[in-house]
Amino acid sequence: MRKTETILLLTIAAALCTASCREKVIEIDSLEKEIFLMESDEGIYRNGEPLFLFRDDRHQKALNPDRIQYRIQTDEQDTCLNVTMEALPGSAGVHITTSIDYRSPGDPISSMSHLECSRMADGRIWLWSPESLTGIIMDISGLQ
Repeated sequence: MRKTETILLLTIAAALCTASCREKVIEIDSLEKEIFLMESDEGIYRNGEPLFLFRDDRHQKALNPDRIQYRIQTDEQDTCLNVTMEALPGSAGVHITTSIDYRSPGDPISSMSHLECSRMADGRIWLWSPESLTGIIMDISGLQ
């Protein structure tokens, strides 16, 4: 096989592989985002570290499909993450408008307005804010 034929076949093969990929490629623009996308526990993360992770045996979770709202909190209600979305993301790579309220002793976060849906898998979404290096993993099975 000639060199040009080999290059042409490799180019076609690469194009077919790219076209057949089901998941949109998301830009990894920080180490914090890369670390966050490897996580799987529901909760909120900042700078590559978990701030509050949902534990079924110690926390409460509520979903409101009418308001597209997700909430997790401690049984004592001293730590709470409340996320209201304008719409559910249809795929990774889209940006959605959200209202975020996270309260914890000494660590409030609120009003992140445009988050990127950086990953979708097994009924969960990974939402990311590059400005604040903050991510949220939510199981949205009950919202769909």
